[in-house]
Amino acid sequence: MLDSEIEFGAWRAFADSLPALIFTLSSDGCIEFLNRRARDFIGAGVTSTFVLTWNAIVHPSDVETARDAWKNKGDSGTLAVQLRMRRADGTFGWIEASAAPARDPAGTVLRWCGTIADIEARKHTEVMLRERESMLADVERRFDVLGEAIPVICWTADADGGVDWYNGRWFEFTGLTPEEAAGWGWQAAHHPDDFLEVMRKWPQSIATGDPFEMEFRLRRADGVFHWFLTRAEPLRDPTRNIVRWYGSSVDIEAQKRALERTRRVAETLQDVFLPKTLPQKDGLRFDAIYLPAEKDSLVGGDWFDAFELPDGRIAFSIGDVAGHGLEASIIVGRLRQAIFTLAFRIDDPATLLEEVDRILHYQEPDVIVTALVGFVDRELSTLCYASAGHPPPMIAYTNDVPAANLPYGGPPLGIGNQRPLRTHSVALAPDAVVAVYTDGMTEYLRDPIRGEAKLRAAVALMVGDTSVARPALAVRDIVLDDLPTKDDAALLLMQFSQIDAAMLHFDPSALERTWRFHSSDAYTAHASRREIVKYLRRLAIDPEQMFAAELVVGEILANTVEHAPGLVELHIDWLGEQPIVTIRDTGPGLVALDARLPENPFDEDGRGLFLIGALAEEAALRSSPGYGTEMRIVLPVRRLVKNDRTGD
Repeated sequence: MLDSEIEFGAWRAFADSLPALIFTLSSDGCIEFLNRRARDFIGAGVTSTFVLTWNAIVHPSDVETARDAWKNKGDSGTLAVQLRMRRADGTFGWIEASAAPARDPAGTVLRWCGTIADIEARKHTEVMLRERESMLADVERRFDVLGEAIPVICWTADADGGVDWYNGRWFEFTGLTPEEAAGWGWQAAHHPDDFLEVMRKWPQSIATGDPFEMEFRLRRADGVFHWFLTRAEPLRDPTRNIVRWYGSSVDIEAQKRALERTRRVAETLQDVFLPKTLPQKDGLRFDAIYLPAEKDSLVGGDWFDAFELPDGRIAFSIGDVAGHGLEASIIVGRLRQAIFTLAFRIDDPATLLEEVDRILHYQEPDVIVTALVGFVDRELSTLCYASAGHPPPMIAYTNDVPAANLPYGGPPLGIGNQRPLRTHSVALAPDAVVAVYTDGMTEYLRDPIRGEAKLRAAVALMVGDTSVARPALAVRDIVLDDLPTKDDAALLLMQFSQIDAAMLHFDPSALERTWRFHSSDAYTAHASRREIVKYLRRLAIDPEQMFAAELVVGEILANTVEHAPGLVELHIDWLGEQPIVTIRDTGPGLVALDARLPENPFDEDGRGLFLIGALAEEAALRSSPGYGTEMRIVLPVRRLVKNDRTGD
């Protein structure tokens, strides 16, 4: 409070020295004082009362705001108002005026003392924020509409991976409520066989920021699982920090069914076109493997073959058709048959391949093939071969030096190159090992140089080692080290050693087989049953035991097809005396394996489980409602067990 005009004058002199905009008003609102900073801001000529001054210096649209603020201040309150005020240059800018009353000892208001703050920048920021919020709200509305219009599952997650939004497709498919699915609640919809891999890859993407992509199964509201392809991309702020994930999940069940059907056909054709046996003779053992690709869509393009000719020579071939699946398998069959036929009248490998090239150009003019064809002479002293764009063959004479690459070259078949191919010849020696292969054997790590080095070392280890029942399998195990092949692969091994005859007939890989089909595909299911029975008959000691085994297999498949919609996998392990059948499905799951007859003897429902339990040596069930069933059964049939290494 100022007690006298002298004191007030001193105060005004002090206020003029301050950088703030300061003013005082009389008790009735007249301007008493504007300090120098305020006068400079507003401009000259401001000497009338505050109310009248507002008409001159306040934006016309804000005059009423100023009057209302003065009217509503109250005797004991404070004055506070935001409005646009004219600056000295004639423009208007946002200010905030605040004032408090100064009173005498009796409490009477003598004047109002206040400050003016320039808030133009703040107001501009507020306007920008409101516009941005409006724009973001509009974008969110558009995103929501777009997300609901897309016929696939869409979702978003925060930077830590917790899902905070799904479109309606998710709730329609899974049957989960928003509360159940929030955060990490999506885990409840995943197939248990896929879940561990999902929980490995998704946190890895969250930690590294790498895009996420994976195929896995989600449970539909009715308990049936469908395959989905899920992708997620991170959204980053200007500092490259992840602020959100945007993802989509596409139902690929139909594609999986079609792919499974194509894979089954391709594998069947591959099984038909690849040789069931390889030539064996004193001083030479052939062994070979075909490895399907990690992805079913890449099955079907590679082949190998070897056969003895009437004159005692042995012809062999290996190749890789560009492309995969059913079409590639059919071309494999044609080429293998063409090579087989031509080998009976053409003894020069280069000439033979050139003739195959003409046949390929006539039958499949747009297909590219790499191939290698060769002959081993009757004395097992010389090997001649020609290569059409195929990886180089390898030869090892000792097991302490890696196998050497033999000469190769020539253009692939099918490119229309008229340059003649060249026949190469290499001397053989006792215990030497020759390997021919397709590029899947060396490119499984996408590092062909390293892959080739491992293959050369593994081939050398087979020199003189006749104790290995399946040298091609041994080489595979050393090279791949349990890693899956990206592409299909073939390996044909020639071991020029004296081999115990019993070793030539034992193939432990034939003691495990797997069949897969979709329960809705009746044709494939029926074909699988025929293949399984044929497989069992080939190894069984006593054909009379097969009646019960066939009946059990038939009931297993019939029960699965009827009650378990989705993919079915049947695996037979016959490494022991009796075959162990494991069948997995994605159906609703069985509660128990009931081995009792139904109460009504004419009721077919339940009869199959009774027969399985009654005829099988052992039967066990592992089931989880909503996740499918795994049934393990020991069939009542036996094979002659031989020693895994000697064949005795």
